[in-house]
Amino acid sequence: MRVQVISSFVISAMSFAAINPAMAKPGALDVSYLAAPPGALGGSSGRVTGGGDSKPWIFTAPPRGTRAQQKAMYTPIARFLSHAAGHKVVYREPGNWLSYSRAMTEGKDDIVFDGPHFTSWRDRYLGDMPLVRLPEPFVFAVVVRRGERFTKLSQLAGRPVCANSPPNLGTLSLLSQFSYITRQPYLVVVHGWPASYKGLMDKRCEATVLPIANLKLYEKGRHTVRTLYRTPVYPNQAISAGPRVPAGVQARIRAALLSPAGQAVTRTLRHAYGAGRFVPANRRDYAGLSHLLNNTLYFSGGGQVGLAQR
Repeated sequence: MRVQVISSFVISAMSFAAINPAMAKPGALDVSYLAAPPGALGGSSGRVTGGGDSKPWIFTAPPRGTRAQQKAMYTPIARFLSHAAGHKVVYREPGNWLSYSRAMTEGKDDIVFDGPHFTSWRDRYLGDMPLVRLPEPFVFAVVVRRGERFTKLSQLAGRPVCANSPPNLGTLSLLSQFSYITRQPYLVVVHGWPASYKGLMDKRCEATVLPIANLKLYEKGRHTVRTLYRTPVYPNQAISAGPRVPAGVQARIRAALLSPAGQAVTRTLRHAYGAGRFVPANRRDYAGLSHLLNNTLYFSGGGQVGLAQR
């Protein structure tokens, strides 16, 4: 068995796995979008600024697909946000996870769609406001094969665990339960939730971490695994806006994304994650989750900038 052993610092510099397995399906993001025409939102004149001294606001999201897939996914949403805000919004394709993380911690992004731990971090350190979120909650389980000797999570210290590369939320949730890096499990890096489950079944590892919903799907009543640990219930991914976007404009963007036109332009994004309609988000949903990024490259100690510098 070839096992990839990685430390908390090294894994921070690796490419990250997608949060939802639907993203790994061939062609899952090869789709078109409906873009809202000017005035379709009712509350906006459709006037787009951003020329001259007014810089465009940057909209971005994690690099979870090919560049072509991401461009098809997010550019029409950026156009829709421009009409909602009355200010030019442009989509920035991050290239890779290191670039994405560094730009975030340097306060270069204005509107972001990503996971709950990132949303919480930006709220705490940059003053970003969660606007809308996907409705389904996240709960992860750390599981072993039924009949194995493990009875508690601490026994996985130093043992191989199939997991997506950090800062995948499930993986960080697992690692957060071990106080010392030297006593953490070591990761057999896989890509996607199906690979996590298959790795455990193929005995590439002695445990894995999966969303509860995916685990139920893969098990289909077979009872081949046993749960050692369940995470708290986490909120799903969100779209948030930073302090360069005025509060009144943030309210317009939230209303636009919740409108029929907003639900239409985000349809394929939501379906890629098997999620329903966007619902309103608030800071209480995400409070306290930023700690999961404490040992991750660029995010330790609050990153590169604070709200006063942004």
